[in-house]
Amino acid sequence: MTAASAEESILASVNADSVVGMTRELVRRPSVNPPGDYAAVADCAEAVMREAGLVDITRCIGEPGRPNIIGRLPGAGGEPAFCLSSHMDVVDPGDPSAWRFPPFEARVEDGVLWGRGSADSKGMLAGMLEAVRAICASGVRLKGDLYLVAAVDDETAGRYGLRYPFEKGLVPARSAILGEATNFDVPHVFKGRIWFELDVMGKASHGAFPEDGVNAIVKACKVIQAIREIPLPGHPRLGKDTISVGTIRGGKTVNVGAELCTPAFDIRWWPPLTSRDIRAKVREAAERVALKDGDFRVGEVHASEERDPLEFPEGSGLIQAVRAACRAVRGKESGLIGWYSSGEIFHMFRNGNIGSGALFGPGEPWQAHAIDEHIPLKDLEDGAKVYALIALAMCGGAA
Repeated sequence: MTAASAEESILASVNADSVVGMTRELVRRPSVNPPGDYAAVADCAEAVMREAGLVDITRCIGEPGRPNIIGRLPGAGGEPAFCLSSHMDVVDPGDPSAWRFPPFEARVEDGVLWGRGSADSKGMLAGMLEAVRAICASGVRLKGDLYLVAAVDDETAGRYGLRYPFEKGLVPARSAILGEATNFDVPHVFKGRIWFELDVMGKASHGAFPEDGVNAIVKACKVIQAIREIPLPGHPRLGKDTISVGTIRGGKTVNVGAELCTPAFDIRWWPPLTSRDIRAKVREAAERVALKDGDFRVGEVHASEERDPLEFPEGSGLIQAVRAACRAVRGKESGLIGWYSSGEIFHMFRNGNIGSGALFGPGEPWQAHAIDEHIPLKDLEDGAKVYALIALAMCGGAA
């Protein structure tokens, strides 16, 4: 079978009703994280994997109740394995009455599927499942093994999400795509990010005599402003670097001047700066304020999440496969863009589990976490076709 005929057979086997139906089934099973109740959606994903033709289906569990579901489509041999993955968890939809349709109803109307997870990222998972089903139905035999992972805990950057089965050696693929709504563009350069807390320590005093103490909340306001003013240069594909204050804790009671205040920050920046560079800039900004005031102290940076920036060459085989698949399905190549986070790709690359990775999928990026999240049905169908052609290229074509 020629490469062209293999592509034609696979594309002809993609069924639009099938991928839409799978997306609806996944959306109808809430998997809000936190807390992360995966029971219903994981069972659904596993059942659909079997129906699609995957074998050796395994549950890789790092914490009870949080199963990564892994399936394999065996290849004929002689080529590297490849992995498609998308996460099963979603963020809280908030007030259901604010939605046009109930967030877990998975309503289809006017060529659009509405619901929490439709674009982030159950629509991508359904597209990958349909890609596998279409490859099997086409009669095309890939050379390399194709792995599909329905992963947990992406929304909380959990330790036992997609990186975990790679660390355990259950997915021996050297390249991977994570399903995210990128509007069919392909990010190849990713911002670093650090989430951290910083203790600002003063001296407690009676609320009636604030001059007797050093109010840590007041001092923290100055520290926050100094950190927000750290100069960061930006990037032509990533845009400006960002410094956000996410939470702040301070004080115990209203009538006692606070002796401790702890703001938390989310900083995202471009290469070549590293997280060590960012830590140094934060420390310098905070200590400059403390030195000027001289009556309070600043603690260490306590990071809960830390990733350096990541960049893959534009000419890498994976990125070229994505762009070629989009051209074949949609008549134009994917755009090359930057992205605000590398997700699990960072950990898998840093740990040496993969040599290349990408985030990619149908749907508009701004639908992620949005009220009235939705995705066009045509995007779901095209996404399944593109995923299938990427798998064909990355697994070495038809045997």
